[in-house]
Amino acid sequence: MGSALLGVGHFLPAEIEVVGVRRPIAVEAVGPSTLAVRAAGGALAQAGIGAEAVQFIVFATMTPDVTFPGAGCFLQQQLGCGTVGALDVRAQCAGFLFGLVVADRFVRAGAYDRVLLAAGEVHSAGLDYSEAGAPVAALYGDGAGVAIIGRGAAGAGLRGAALHTDGRHHREFWCEYPASRQHPVRMTVEDFRRGRHYLQLDVDAVRRFADEALPAVIDEALRDAGIGAQAVDRFIIAHVLPDVADRVGARLGVSADRLSNPSACHGHLTAAALPVALSEDLARGAVGRGATVCLAACGAGFAWGAAVLTL
Repeated sequence: MGSALLGVGHFLPAEIEVVGVRRPIAVEAVGPSTLAVRAAGGALAQAGIGAEAVQFIVFATMTPDVTFPGAGCFLQQQLGCGTVGALDVRAQCAGFLFGLVVADRFVRAGAYDRVLLAAGEVHSAGLDYSEAGAPVAALYGDGAGVAIIGRGAAGAGLRGAALHTDGRHHREFWCEYPASRQHPVRMTVEDFRRGRHYLQLDVDAVRRFADEALPAVIDEALRDAGIGAQAVDRFIIAHVLPDVADRVGARLGVSADRLSNPSACHGHLTAAALPVALSEDLARGAVGRGATVCLAACGAGFAWGAAVLTL
């Protein structure tokens, strides 16, 4: 018995204009768990279950509510899921893919019948909106997506996946401070004044890496699933630079009507980008139940991956 996607939902705050672009921005003092609560409502309804039926929570985020505990703990409390376990995944832009594999393995192993997989980000509170930081700030938005992973018939759910991490590139896309390795305090006043608590992005290095890594990992996931690209009904490719997703799709021979590029629509939602795009595609009828979808993402860490699933 494999796992299946029982339901999916998403939530995006209202769009406002920042640094010359419109983005979904959480203007209230909320963390990703609060956005995920809104997204979970749709996913649970689609799955036909209540929050009390959730047996485990996996939460992918790079912008947790607080340093600790994890965002999954806050989501569990807000949903009223009793004392079920809650696990955070820190794989940045590829976080939903890492979480999907974790949830799938729990279900396949028989540990749980229904896992709530959440991905949420509130980037806006940690971006540099000054003139110097505006080009990077313009790339991001806030949002959350939630999937319910449970038991399903053979052939449904996750059919193949590939995950990778290469920490040698961490300085090319990272947020350095506050840092526990910064002794004796996690961030000095001078660090703050220099903006070292803002994310740092080497655009050229990140683009070059993704141009090669994404097509390769998609091919790897397709081989694991035992299918070719022509058997995929829709590709959803998430990257902080929207042109990367378009270029990768073209390189794979994917026509524009088979490709979703979430960063081009809402700004980059990192871990939330893939489930938000999948939920939107289902809601507008771009894909339906029984369709085969390939999800792929590459980002900070560097962490990247791809997954093939049948809805």
